[in-house]
Order: sequence, then structure tokens, then C-alpha cells
Amino acid sequence: MNHLGILVKSAAKIDWVFNLARAAGSRNKSVWVHFAENGVVGLQEQQIEKLMPYAKVSICRNSADRLGSATELCRQYGRCLMPPTTVADLIRSCERYLVL
Repeated sequence: MNHLGILVKSAAKIDWVFNLARAAGSRNKSVWVHFAENGVVGLQEQQIEKLMPYAKVSICRNSADRLGSATELCRQYGRCLMPPTTVADLIRSCERYLVL
């Protein structure tokens, strides 16, 4: 397994996500973390910055819009905001994926 995808749908799982991404990255695996639905709630800059050395990070633009955090996230991480179809890309490109 060289590619791991992590779909984060719950804000409560951010510590798990970081630990999984760091562990996989330390074993030379590529990791893609996509935040959607309630996973976008309370997403903070330091959490995104902490993940970036270990994983490609993307954020569902529609979820961020719906939850009112798109403006704030776009200011710092506009390149990370992606359409909902990104989940299909994650599933297709990763050999394994988790939903948290």
C-alpha cells in the first residue's frame, strides 16, 4: 500500500488523522486527507499546517460554504478548497481509504 486516503467527516477525529498521516508518512507512504461535512467544523489553521508536511490536504468547498467557514479558510488555504467530487478522486487514486 503506497497511497492512503483519509476522509474526515467528524471534527472530533483530528488527532487520529494527524497520527495516521504522520505514521504513514514516516513509512514513505503518500497520504491524502480530505475534510468534508462536519469535519470542516472548527478546522483551525494550525491543524492544517500540522498535517501539510505529511499529507496532501483538501477541504470540501460546499461543506465550508454551508457551515460558514469558507471565507476564513479561503483566505489562508484557498488552494485546498475543492468541489464535492474530490471524494471520488480520493477513492480512485488511493489504494486504501478511511472514513472518520
